[in-house]
Amino acid sequence: MFEAAIVLLYGLVAVAAMAVTLLEGWANHAGFTLYRLAGLFACLLWPLTLLVFVLHGCITRLLTRLSRPMA
Repeated sequence: MFEAAIVLLYGLVAVAAMAVTLLEGWANHAGFTLYRLAGLFACLLWPLTLLVFVLHGCITRLLTRLSRPMA
């Protein structure tokens, strides 16, 4: 259940970013250039970088707790 919620949230963020990119191109009357397609592809990948930073913070915090001497 938790995994499905994470995938759904990731998908919603990626679709929202792609929609904004498409609307921006439509408003500027721009066609599908290589840069535009690269931007749409980047919309699928950028949430992964956010996930990497969040997981790095969680792992660092966990390792810090585990490395403290027990008092």
